[in-house]
Amino acid sequence: MNKLFIGTATAALLVTPAVAGPMAVTVGGYYNSVVYSQDVDETDTRDIGIHNDNEIIFKGKGKTNNGLTIGFQVQLEGEGRMQTADAIDENYIYVKGDFGKVEIGAENNAAYKQQVHAPKVLGWKTYDNNFKTWSEVSDFDKPYMDGIDGDALKINYYSPKINGVQISYSMTPDTSRRNGETRLYGDSGSGSATALGVKYTGTVRGMKVKASYGMTELDEDTGQATAEDTAIGLSVTSGDIIVGGSSFTADRAGLETNVLHYGIEYKLSKDHGVGIIIHTQDEDNGPDVDIMAIGGNLKLGAGTKLTYSYETVEDSVEGDSTFMGVGLLLKF
Repeated sequence: MNKLFIGTATAALLVTPAVAGPMAVTVGGYYNSVVYSQDVDETDTRDIGIHNDNEIIFKGKGKTNNGLTIGFQVQLEGEGRMQTADAIDENYIYVKGDFGKVEIGAENNAAYKQQVHAPKVLGWKTYDNNFKTWSEVSDFDKPYMDGIDGDALKINYYSPKINGVQISYSMTPDTSRRNGETRLYGDSGSGSATALGVKYTGTVRGMKVKASYGMTELDEDTGQATAEDTAIGLSVTSGDIIVGGSSFTADRAGLETNVLHYGIEYKLSKDHGVGIIIHTQDEDNGPDVDIMAIGGNLKLGAGTKLTYSYETVEDSVEGDSTFMGVGLLLKF
């Protein structure tokens, strides 16, 4: 299966003729910053904390003489990684045409990228928590299918959409270099990984519906312990209300972690949304985690949002934490 997949992906690249014109290169990204009043049970914590999350993203895009789209993306981490070897995050090239889309490079697997999640009630991805408020004070796990291969070098394929349905497949030769570094010859022994995903986007009885299913696993013949991630996501938009979330299970050597992350957002206006997010998590031989976030986001202008929230974290081992935050979310 993997050999056939590699051959198909290679053929898609080889049939790509010269670019019809200059490739357009753009620079964008985001900078999110929140000031929190914070109270944590288990550790001595500052009463006020400033939490940042930012990236600079370089993109290139062009057309070939026969109408194919080719391009690249390179993400530069801006928060806390500028002095490390992992300052460059995802970076990959792609070819897109009637056959679908092929990505090659250091990137998350395609099933991960198809995942449907809870609405962005606070303006930022609560299921990601890149501010590291919850992850620093609890055993918080993201409902993401990236725990096996991460940003390791891989090939992603996305089929054309048919009646709103798109299928994806990924192959990662070496899962040991999860930050995207290249291993040319040596076999790390950590094994390869594959991922399969399917996503539906459409309208059902006047409601906008998104649904996803994904699975990624470490190949069984590696001699490594069993590792498998599965996730189901659903989002429904009806008028001014968005309801959605994801159910995620990670299996590591027979021990499971189950995460349910969901929420509801109500649009007070086209520029102002409020709502609630719930995160529940249980882990074999590990703590239970319950998180609730209430708040909203308000668009202030082009690429600028105000975020405000009240967040509580309950960890059966680490104790309880409370955060009250106000911040700015910039997209450029």
